[in-house]
Amino acid sequence: MPQIINISPNAALLISDQTKPLTSSWFDPEFWRLQKAPIGTGKTLLGTGAGRGEVWFINSLFGQFVIRRYRRGGLVGKFNKSSFLFTGQEKTRPWLELSLLEHMNALGLPVPKPIAGSYSVNKGFYQATLLTETIEDAEDLFDIIKSIKRDQIPWQEIGKVVKRFHDNGIYHSDLNCHNIMIDSQNKIWVIDFDKCEQREPNSKWVQSNIDRLKRSLDKESKNHANFHVSSKQWQAFLEGYHG
Repeated sequence: MPQIINISPNAALLISDQTKPLTSSWFDPEFWRLQKAPIGTGKTLLGTGAGRGEVWFINSLFGQFVIRRYRRGGLVGKFNKSSFLFTGQEKTRPWLELSLLEHMNALGLPVPKPIAGSYSVNKGFYQATLLTETIEDAEDLFDIIKSIKRDQIPWQEIGKVVKRFHDNGIYHSDLNCHNIMIDSQNKIWVIDFDKCEQREPNSKWVQSNIDRLKRSLDKESKNHANFHVSSKQWQAFLEGYHG
């Protein structure tokens, strides 16, 4: 479980990696800009410039990591972008995600290493941020499918990795082609475990996870002319999954 450091009556740091000299400043991209650490948004590290959106990639003397501010999606997100009802520290999104990442790392699953989280409460609602280590030399499956490397994708291995998560009861609430990454050594990684959890394995939610991934592939195929996954490739995924 994360170590708790209360920095005020209404704010706390949740520390998973106790080897780093973490402070609340670490969660602010402007702090790293002043330290002259390269800061990137999207997939490119930039030397200067403000972060666009809510994800920043930091290349610092303490290593490479990702700052991610929790945001709401859907209709609610149109008028409330980043505030969540506070019902206790152990129900905050960074606490839950850090705890799950710690557990998955202990199981040896290919997920980012958790560093820390933070939250602050105001009038019964909280805002929160997460720090995780960067997966080096990796691209997400979406970008690889669109590239000239699409025929080199190890679909069977992707299926085997997804099966490992399911065998360990890890439910990914948004398994899609953006949350699967492949590094330069062809290792498969899974990222973004916000609102995910450990469950007792059963065929219903396991199949829903697989169906969700397939829907994401079909959706991107309709939206991008250079995005295509053949029935043979999907069959290779299923063969890897089912062994």
